[in-house]
Amino acid sequence: MIIAIVCILYVTASCTTHKVTYRERFEEAKGYALYACIAYMNKFIDSTSVINKDYSGEYFVQLSSLSPEEIITIKNYVDKECMNYWSVSQNSEGNMIAYSSWKFYKSKELDNFIRKTLRKNTGNDER
Repeated sequence: MIIAIVCILYVTASCTTHKVTYRERFEEAKGYALYACIAYMNKFIDSTSVINKDYSGEYFVQLSSLSPEEIITIKNYVDKECMNYWSVSQNSEGNMIAYSSWKFYKSKELDNFIRKTLRKNTGNDER
């Protein structure tokens, strides 16, 4: 009986730890997508921006738990899709990069893409 209880507690703790790990990886993937979207929009919309010298992407490559394959997959998706969220400023002297990037970051399409990408590498669909 005690062994059964210990086994149940171990399995429960393992599942909880796995969910936390998946959630952290999901957040890192979304963070990388946000960084990549801002960098992409700055490069093509506002090439004079000092944000082009942002090295945040290096964090995700070197310090996050995302694999190189996941990072490349996310980057390719961002380059293809983020401009679909572009908003036009009413003031012709400026742009809407931060707002447009935020809309992309908050989109269900990005969430679904990241879930699919992470699931491909982990074999799970944690939420």
